[in-house]
Amino acid sequence: MTKAADQIPQHEQDIQTLNAHLEAARLRDTLTTELASAAQAETDHATEALEAKKRWLDLRERRLDGMAGELASELTDGAPCSVCGSPQHPNPAQLLPDQPTRQDEEKARTLHEQADTLRTQASRHHNELATQHAEAAGAAGPTPSDELKAQLQKAKAAHRAACDAASALPAVQETLTRLRTEHDTRTQQRQEAQDRVTECQARTKTLAHQQSTLADTLATARGTATTLDERITELSRTAKNLSGAIDAAQKAADATSRHRDATTTATTTAHDAGFPTLEEATAALKDPQLLDQWSQELDQWGKDDAVVTDLLKTSNLLEASLQPPADLQAVAKALLEAEDRMKKTAATRQQARHQVTALTELTSTLTARLNDLKPLQARHALTDRLATIASAATTANTLSMELEAYVLAARLEEIAEAANIRLQAMTSERYLLQHTADKDAGRRGRLKSGLGLRILDTWTGTERETSTLSGGETFTASLALALGLADVVTQEASGRPLGTLFIDEGFGTLDEQNLQEVMDVLDQLRAGNRAVGIVSHVTELSRRIPSQLNVLKNRNGSTLRPLISTDL
Repeated sequence: MTKAADQIPQHEQDIQTLNAHLEAARLRDTLTTELASAAQAETDHATEALEAKKRWLDLRERRLDGMAGELASELTDGAPCSVCGSPQHPNPAQLLPDQPTRQDEEKARTLHEQADTLRTQASRHHNELATQHAEAAGAAGPTPSDELKAQLQKAKAAHRAACDAASALPAVQETLTRLRTEHDTRTQQRQEAQDRVTECQARTKTLAHQQSTLADTLATARGTATTLDERITELSRTAKNLSGAIDAAQKAADATSRHRDATTTATTTAHDAGFPTLEEATAALKDPQLLDQWSQELDQWGKDDAVVTDLLKTSNLLEASLQPPADLQAVAKALLEAEDRMKKTAATRQQARHQVTALTELTSTLTARLNDLKPLQARHALTDRLATIASAATTANTLSMELEAYVLAARLEEIAEAANIRLQAMTSERYLLQHTADKDAGRRGRLKSGLGLRILDTWTGTERETSTLSGGETFTASLALALGLADVVTQEASGRPLGTLFIDEGFGTLDEQNLQEVMDVLDQLRAGNRAVGIVSHVTELSRRIPSQLNVLKNRNGSTLRPLISTDL
C-alpha cells in the first residue's frame, strides 16, 4: 500500500511530463507548417524590398547624374546661383530626357521603406516562429505524437492502478499525522518544562547560597545554644546573676569595711588609753552604757554577718565564687557585641527577604519581557528569511539568483528577444540567443547566476555556450545585442530613437557572406533615419560606404579628409 502510494507522485510526474511532451509535439507539428509558410512569406517580402531598394537607388543615381540640369532649371536671370553664387548664367546645363524629380525619388524611397517594413515584420514573425519551433522541438524531442499519446495512456493506466491500491492509505496517514502532531506538542511541552526546571534550579542554587550565608552568621551569633532566642535568654540571665552577685559583694564589702573601721577605731582608742590590746581595754571598760553600746554594735554586726553569710550561700554566688573574678567590662562588651550581631542578623534576614521579593518581581518582569520579545523574534525571523532569499544565501531561493540579478534577468530577456531579430538576419536565420538562469561555463571571473546567455543553433536544434562561437560569430552576436539594447532603450524612452550609432572594429573577423548580411542590417538602420558610424581598417568596407572620413597620419599629427562617393 505504501509502495503504491509512493509511486503515485512519480506516475503523476510522468503523466505531466508526457502531457507537456505531447502538447509540445503537437505544437511542433503545427509550427512546422506555419514556419514553412512564414519562411516563404519572408523570402517574398525580402525580394520585393530588394527590388524596391534597387528602383530607389537607381532613381537616386539618375537624379544625381542630372542634378546639374535640375539646379539649372531653378535659375533666374539676375538671381545668384545656389552653387557658385554668380548672378550670370552663360551656359546652364540642360535636363536629361528621363530626368527623375525629387517627388519621384521620395515616392520610390517611401515604397522601399514600406517594403522593408513588411520584410522586417515578416522576418520578425519568422524568427518568433523559429524560436517557438526550436523550443517546442527541444521540449518534445524526436518522438512522434502518436507514440507519445500511447505512452501517456499507459502512464494514466498505471496511475489509476496505484491510486486504487493506495485508497486505504489516507486514514492511516491521517492517524500518523495526528500522532506526529501530538508527539511534537509533547516534545515542545517537555522542552518548556525542562527550561523552567533549569531556571528554578538556578534560582534555588542562588537562594541556597544566601541561606547558607545567613545560617553561618546565625550559628556564629548563637554559640553553643540551640536557638538564637535561647542564647539571648542565657546571656540575659547571666547578666542578671552577675548584677545580683555584684550587689551582694558590694554589700559584704561595705559591712566588712564598717567592721574593720570599728575594730580599728576601738584598737586605736585602746592604745590611746594605754591598753596594749583591745581586749584589755574592753575588760577595763566597765561602763554599762558603753557595754550596752558595744552590745548593740555587736548585735548589728552579727545580723549583717548572717545576712552576708546567707547571701553567700546562694547557688548562683557559690557558682560565681568558684569562677575567677568576673571582668565586668568584658561581659558588658560581650553583651553589646551579641546584641549588635543579633541586630545585624535581623537586618541580613530582612535584606534577604527583600531580595527574594525583588527576585520574584524580576522573574515576573523578565517573563513578560520574553513574551513581548516573541513577536519581535518572529518579525526578525521573517525579515532575515526575506534578506537571505533576496541575497541567494539560502536553499529556499530555488533559482539561486539575487534580487538584483532577477530584475536584470528580466531586462536581459527583452534585450535577447530584440537582438534575435537582428541576429537571425545576420546569420542566415541560424542562431538565436536564449537567456538562461545558469552561469556561463565559458566565462571567467565572477558572474551572477541568472545573467547567462546560450546560443540555439536552429539548423541542428542544439544549444551551446557563447564561448564556443568563432570570432566573427562572437562579433555578430555582440552587435545584435547592442542593437537589441538600443531598440529596448528606444521603446522605454517613449519612442525617442537613438539617432546615431558607432561601431568600432570587429569587421575583420567576418567572412564575405557574414559581412554582406551585417551591412544589410546596418543599411536597414540607415534607412530608418539613423546615422551609423563605422571605425574600421577593412578595405572592403571602404568600397561599400559612400560617405567617409579618412584619417591621414603625418609627422605633424593626424588630419581628417572627408570623402564622398564621387571621390572613391
